[in-house]
Amino acid sequence: MIFSQLVADHPKPDLSMQNKVAELTPQQYKVLCYLHEGLLNKQIAYELSISEATVKAHITAIFRKLGINNRTQAVLVASDLKLQMTAAS
Repeated sequence: MIFSQLVADHPKPDLSMQNKVAELTPQQYKVLCYLHEGLLNKQIAYELSISEATVKAHITAIFRKLGINNRTQAVLVASDLKLQMTAAS
């Protein structure tokens, strides 16, 4: 297989979704990363020292900003974009 064919076959990152993720607040980004790690709302609340209601509000905002409807879609977005927390987070 030649190089150009390998490049053509490799899926390209969804730039529009990358832009949407870039518009998340730092706290929303952290919540999305914790969703990707499989944490429950209660666990996310504990990790971020916020209430569970605040976590739910962040998740609702994430769904709206990314144009998705559920946690599974959020996890798939995070997986596709290979999101992870930075050391500074």
